[in-house]
Amino acid sequence: MNTSWLCILKISVGHDRRGNLAARAVREADRARKLRPGQLRRGTNLVNPEHRQVFPFLKESADWPSPSATPPLQLAREADRTLPKGTLSNHLKYLLSTESIPPGRTLFDRDVNRRPDHFKPLRTPRGSALMVCLLVMAILMTLGTGLLVNSGLFLKTHGLRKVTRLTSFATENGIKQAWNRVEAGAAAIFSEPEISEELFQAMQQAPESRGLEIIQPLLEAGSTSQEDDFSGLGWETIASAGLTELYSDEQYLKATFGFNIKSSGRVRGFAGARVEELKCELVLLAGHLPLDQVPAAVNADGIQKEDLHKIKVKNLQPGAIVSSGLKPLTRKFIPDDAMPVLARGLKILKPDSLPNWLLRQALGLEPGNEAIPDGVYLVQDSLGPGGIYVQGDLDQLLLGIDNGFQVIQFQQGENTWLLRFNPSTASASFISPSERQDFNELPLPVIMINGRVLELAAGRPDGSGFIKKVDDENTPAFLSGLKLTIVCSGKISLTSNLFSDGLDWKEGLPYLRSKQSELIIWSSGKDFQSEKIAEAGISLLGETDGGAVIEASLIAGGRGFSAAASADKINIIGSLAATAMDPGRNEIDIYNLPPMVQTSLSDPDLRVYSEVALLHLSHIKILEWRPSK
Repeated sequence: MNTSWLCILKISVGHDRRGNLAARAVREADRARKLRPGQLRRGTNLVNPEHRQVFPFLKESADWPSPSATPPLQLAREADRTLPKGTLSNHLKYLLSTESIPPGRTLFDRDVNRRPDHFKPLRTPRGSALMVCLLVMAILMTLGTGLLVNSGLFLKTHGLRKVTRLTSFATENGIKQAWNRVEAGAAAIFSEPEISEELFQAMQQAPESRGLEIIQPLLEAGSTSQEDDFSGLGWETIASAGLTELYSDEQYLKATFGFNIKSSGRVRGFAGARVEELKCELVLLAGHLPLDQVPAAVNADGIQKEDLHKIKVKNLQPGAIVSSGLKPLTRKFIPDDAMPVLARGLKILKPDSLPNWLLRQALGLEPGNEAIPDGVYLVQDSLGPGGIYVQGDLDQLLLGIDNGFQVIQFQQGENTWLLRFNPSTASASFISPSERQDFNELPLPVIMINGRVLELAAGRPDGSGFIKKVDDENTPAFLSGLKLTIVCSGKISLTSNLFSDGLDWKEGLPYLRSKQSELIIWSSGKDFQSEKIAEAGISLLGETDGGAVIEASLIAGGRGFSAAASADKINIIGSLAATAMDPGRNEIDIYNLPPMVQTSLSDPDLRVYSEVALLHLSHIKILEWRPSK
């Protein structure tokens, strides 16, 4: 059965005002419309009897498909008469009319989808779905293209970063390899520090060219090229140097060179390269050097081979190469003539000797040629106080600190002398058994002892204005930044620790909180006046639990340096130069931090210089590591 008629019923019933009954008719019409062809048999009644009360023009469904049934136009007229006015729409009338039936077809064969143009509903313009699809496709293609481009850029960036990182590794490997080669070369070149006087004179005349000749092996060691077959990394380094600073006097010269290592790193298969530069400072000393600038030196025949490993030199300069180890010298290098230092301390202009009359004049004693009485004398003239001169052996020499004052106490028999001075206020006092003298300027920092020192130790104030020796190993002996030279013709015995109040220990290494002190202790081995050979040397005595600590530059002539103390380890913050060394059962660690070169003409030069010309590499220190421009 064709369902078009039922569709007509549905449309027409939709205009009825009789509520539920019209709705039920519509539902049944929908049910009939959903039936597939062949499911309806002739005679099937699809019209509920109740519907006829509403639509009396409806007949049995079995009559509808018959061509002999009531014509559609008559059905429409009958429906229009039977139903309330306005029930059927114009559309229904059109459907029931013959105008909508094509020629040769019945009502039930008509195309119900056909509509006249004036009854066509509003429709979306043709092609809108295509446009939406194209728009969506364009959006998706844009997103996909963006993702592809982003992925490509990411891969290129990642590859570039990887190559940059590898070239940086190659550059770093080149610098590190060159630095290790330079370090090994420095140990070999400067292992023998003795040079001839002719070479020293030539260096004074042409310091830059001669200095570059000396460090040429280091430049060759720092210039290298290598490529690793496994990783594909390659590097090339070039070392260069130039003179940047020069200090020279009649005794020695100090040449500072700018030592640079430029490294170029590359990766096999890539054209790019990375260049970095290591800027260093190389300090070279040549001539008759201050012995406090040489970390450790001894006459070659003055030490046993089994004792060489007991003495170690450690560097306190971070990032620096220093000449490590003990340097054995074949020639006598420690002077026994203390006259240059005595002349400055006594304020005498370069004497050849020190007779009694000249010494009495310098000490302010009565003129004459009599021998100098034992005692402690403060040298004075119209320009102010000079140094301290001691005639005879000292039973005790104590160094201590009292409320910002540096205190030095001399004990000779029953007599005691005391020197107090404050570097910050430039005031000083000298107390002898007979009188007290006050000054508004500092004395010359030198103590000259023509005799022996039986005990040199640290002291602490006892409340009476004097100091006494203490057994406390943590008591500082002198102020930070103190400059003091103690020269003795005989033997000096150290019986306690000697260090400044600015010294700390961190992780087993000494650390200076403030200015570096310059304490020089020298045993010359020759009488100041008679110039006879005296029993000399420096001995470390006593017992300590945590190891002995000496913050000074020790210069031991005569019999040299001996360690009779039971300390297991001796820590020397400074330097050690001796004609002979006997560490005993102890190990000696020397922490070298070279003092500044004397540049002020107003300060007296109270250093001790070597008798032979030496060549010494002070350090090669890293200043900067940066990419090369």
